[in-house]
Amino acid sequence: MKKLLLILTGVMILFSGCVKDWLELEPKSEVSADVLFETPEGFSIALNGIYTNLSSGTLYGEMLTHGFVDVLARCYDLKNTLYDQLKNYDYVSSGMEQRINSIWALAYTTIANCNGLLEEMNKKEPGFFKEHERARLEGEVLAIRAMLHFDLLRLYAPAPVVQDATLIPYYTALSHVPMPEKPTSEILQLLIADLTRSKQLQKEFDTRTVAKNDFNKFRYRFGEDRTFFGTGQRGFRMGYYATTALLARVAQYAGNEQLAYTNAMEVIDDKMADNEPVISFTPATVIDVGVYDRLLSEDLIFSLYRIDFEEEFNKVIFLLPNTSPIFGSDLNSDYRKKCYLTADGRQLMKFDLEQDREGFITSVIPMFRLSELYHIAAETLYDTDPDGALALLNTLRAKRGCTVPLSSIASKSAFEDAIINDARREFVGEGKLFFLYKRLNKTVLDEYGGNQTLTDKFVLPVTER
Repeated sequence: MKKLLLILTGVMILFSGCVKDWLELEPKSEVSADVLFETPEGFSIALNGIYTNLSSGTLYGEMLTHGFVDVLARCYDLKNTLYDQLKNYDYVSSGMEQRINSIWALAYTTIANCNGLLEEMNKKEPGFFKEHERARLEGEVLAIRAMLHFDLLRLYAPAPVVQDATLIPYYTALSHVPMPEKPTSEILQLLIADLTRSKQLQKEFDTRTVAKNDFNKFRYRFGEDRTFFGTGQRGFRMGYYATTALLARVAQYAGNEQLAYTNAMEVIDDKMADNEPVISFTPATVIDVGVYDRLLSEDLIFSLYRIDFEEEFNKVIFLLPNTSPIFGSDLNSDYRKKCYLTADGRQLMKFDLEQDREGFITSVIPMFRLSELYHIAAETLYDTDPDGALALLNTLRAKRGCTVPLSSIASKSAFEDAIINDARREFVGEGKLFFLYKRLNKTVLDEYGGNQTLTDKFVLPVTER
């Protein structure tokens, strides 16, 4: 009998009733696919298993967010930790080789799970799924598969500005034999095609008036619609807005600036029926009176769920170097200093739970923010409209409390440096900086205030494929 390996821990997050029934029926980690996929609810269980993989410590629950990749970006002043050797970009000692291999292994295992789920969907007759269910499920799975392939590419192959290397395979179906590696340029085109298809599949449901309203109000909690295939908690799913954000990110990496700009601005400019933005920033009126959450969660577009994420994060004291030079003249005004850090700027407190979060949001691993789309739009606009690019960056800075706008920036390289500076404030603890440095092949600011050139060290080795 064909078996599908699922990780079921925590799958009750989005679909409680039927998950409980399923666990009572056959509470095992290895579940018969023939039984599981008898109903649409079985597909929701399988999809939640995929999300559970994503939120594991090996992937976005630690290694690809505040852990491994942020250490590579020299975000922290760490001593006596498992990551000490990474300061020298030693990818072999202290178990690092095993950790690097484990990212590769679990990412491709999860890609296989995505392809297995797509295969099972294709076996179903018309009418098996209700309206929108099939399209949304396929769209989410395609987007997740693309996100994993993209991050494997960003970790284990050189950035396109350095070399169009052939190092990563791209799996679009289950395979018992290894697929050949493809050039980076070809993989990026495959990613763009998959994400474009995902957007098409999810657009009709996620851009309806009621869906936009619920995404604005209930993307991390439930409104009236509490079903798995409903409009609640869409912030925990790779829906239309998350897929559009990922397409902007991928297109920028591929050097397709127009496509990146168009997708970034689509999310930035999207409005509800009352002409209010679907996604916005935590307002100054809230932060200035001290009623704010440290995560500044209102601009989160997509997050993963892990019930013990904050607890695990706070087992380590993440000390931050270079706070004063990074924030400069904005040190006392930038909300990111006030909300993300301790008063002296030395410790990261972004995931502290002493204060309530908007909508009681907890167990959240940030994956996409509106602020990143401002960065993408600004950078990709600069060559054709530098004043417009600067206006976008200054709009973001103003939303984050900076009172003095940046003046004209004369070169693209200097503008990229301004975006890097803003990203250092925005994304500490979220795993974005390493990939930003790598995409631009820029030097990395270390904890001593120096600059490290890492061109060859940006590529992780894989010893077990």
